[in-house]
Amino acid sequence: MIIRRDGKPFPNGLTPVIRSDADGAYIDMDFGILRLARADEFTNAGEKERAFMLMTGSVRFTWIADGVHRSETVSRQQLLDEEPTALHVPRDVEIAITCLSEYAELAVQQVVNDRQFAPTLWLPGMYRSDRFGEGTMQDTSTRVVRTIFDAATAPESGMVLGEVINFPGKWSSYPPHDHAQPEVYHYRFFPEHGFGHAECEDEVFKVKNGDTYAIPPHVTHSQCAAPGYAMYYIWMIPHLADDRFGPDSRVFRSEHTWVMDSEALIWPDAPVSQVGQVKSTNTQ
Repeated sequence: MIIRRDGKPFPNGLTPVIRSDADGAYIDMDFGILRLARADEFTNAGEKERAFMLMTGSVRFTWIADGVHRSETVSRQQLLDEEPTALHVPRDVEIAITCLSEYAELAVQQVVNDRQFAPTLWLPGMYRSDRFGEGTMQDTSTRVVRTIFDAATAPESGMVLGEVINFPGKWSSYPPHDHAQPEVYHYRFFPEHGFGHAECEDEVFKVKNGDTYAIPPHVTHSQCAAPGYAMYYIWMIPHLADDRFGPDSRVFRSEHTWVMDSEALIWPDAPVSQVGQVKSTNTQ
């Protein structure tokens, strides 16, 4: 399911995009975009686990941890070259977000989770930022994957949060794969009038700035960006009660896994007669 914005910016306030209580919802997770103007304050003490990830702007996060009020001012001017900050809290912890710039935009992710954990402000340097695909597939799937928190780093959490920087003209979420957990992608493009394509099994959707893709469980999904346009997307996954998402949760389509080998022979670097094989490492 693609939820389209048709190029319209998000209004001030919290705009729900994915709602777990919506009719026909197959994702037990909420996602929305929070936009604040200068001096606006957003407060929340919800009954769900929540993550507030700063996309752009400058804000002051305020929250309570171990009975102590804590506060931190963070800024981010753009999505591609600057890494995110996210405030991650369990249910019932009260938070406040004050906008200190002309405007600020945040992604808001929520799940039902009664487990308690220490509120965490995830800052750059605290989480993984990987460059995947480099040196394989003729570098056609080189991308940056930022995993803010997952099952390994937030074991009591009910969800996973991250970002992908999809280079212009390249692929990500590749080779084609699926997993038991549903997933949500939220897209931005640079320049904004750019576009990409998102797979849903054998269907392909054109995605544009501000669109959101709600991916059902066990559905193959890969992405590509049009040449000239960098594609950014937030990726969000709710853990299942009996199947938490981890690095081994992805099931790659077996007929395409050969491309992951750094020694795979691909045209035009190899003659057509050898395409699909793996270069021999036997030096005898």
